[in-house]
Amino acid sequence: MDLTDVAAIAAQSSDLFRLEAQPTYLVEQEADDFAAWRRGDRTLSTPDTHAWLAHIRDTTAAGARWTRVRVLDYPLTEYSEFELHGYQANQRAGEHIYVADRAWSPELAGLREDFWLFDGTVVRMLYDQAGHFLRPELADDPRPYQGMCAIGLRHSVPLLDFLTDHEPRLIA
Repeated sequence: MDLTDVAAIAAQSSDLFRLEAQPTYLVEQEADDFAAWRRGDRTLSTPDTHAWLAHIRDTTAAGARWTRVRVLDYPLTEYSEFELHGYQANQRAGEHIYVADRAWSPELAGLREDFWLFDGTVVRMLYDQAGHFLRPELADDPRPYQGMCAIGLRHSVPLLDFLTDHEPRLIA
């Protein structure tokens, strides 16, 4: 399986859920944006300037539901700050973003694996210790991941609530 296969599964899905639990993601697609963030640029992308956001906007308008839960650890990494800021663009494009601090509940301690849940099909997203993407992998049994999805949603709050209460300096 590769990312082309993941895109094909996503294209056939109407309910797309992502759980993110790594402290840092070092992925090529974000390298320029992260470098700009590190230089102090806080400009949010829009669907007119970023193809991924246009895709979220267009598929949401066509009836898809995009949901993401980000499980964080404190202190935040610089990447997590960049990500929380950038999620506001995803949210404006139509994605539902929720955030949880792992310290909020013992149940969150076990959420360490990243995955997509596409209408019941689970694709595990594998990363090395530093946060480099390795590969996607189809999971045999969706039930454990559906349980992780429920835990993440149960213990998270909407992005803007999280930012307002915990990280107001990151509000765009």
